Amino acid sequence: MTLGHHTLPARSGRTHSLVVLLHGFGSNGAAMLGLAKALSAALPDTAFVAPDAPDAAPGRPGGRMWFTIPELGGSSATEADLRLQASARQLDAFLDDQLAAHSLPASALALLGFSQGAGMAYEVAPRRRDQLAGVVAIAGRMKRKDTLAVEVRSKPPFLIMSGEDDRLLTADEIAQTATVLSDAGIPATRILMSGTGHGISDEGITAAYTFLRSCLPGTEASAHVS
Repeated sequence: MTLGHHTLPARSGRTHSLVVLLHGFGSNGAAMLGLAKALSAALPDTAFVAPDAPDAAPGRPGGRMWFTIPELGGSSATEADLRLQASARQLDAFLDDQLAAHSLPASALALLGFSQGAGMAYEVAPRRRDQLAGVVAIAGRMKRKDTLAVEVRSKPPFLIMSGEDDRLLTADEIAQTATVLSDAGIPATRILMSGTGHGISDEGITAAYTFLRSCLPGTEASAHVS
């Protein structure tokens, strides 16, 4: 089953690269288009695609989820892990479909995930055979840390961001995630957004588009945000 999705075409009309944005628990792909618009000014030759997670989020009208959260009730940790891996397979196939639709190689696609969407980016990107251009992971946890070292198939660079006032994700958790990536040979840069909770700040948006410009093809000339 394919994933429903929302799109923002390349601002220039020329699609040289693609960013797939992954929403958090209880949100949806449409909600990520605001961030896509903020980034597109610096990435005019980049198209943005934001899929909806496969399942409806309980208690969140119109909201979707990539996997269940045991702390919110309704599932065990084992069930949540199985749902995570099932969604990862769907997302993996979705990325292949989008690359084919835009006639682009994997090296022209980056992932940007927020919260649960960042967890999906951690799960999928290093386990793909063909290496993606890069990954921006914002305020999210890596769920299956213990298996990454033996399951890693490619090593795209990661930018990991979290807010210094995030009450859902500690600085120690982010540091541990960066270490797991590093131990697997995956380059990871960490940024702590000052005065920010569970979200992304203007500082984070600037860091995101700077990182994406550094790893996506054909973006070197896109130096100004308007």
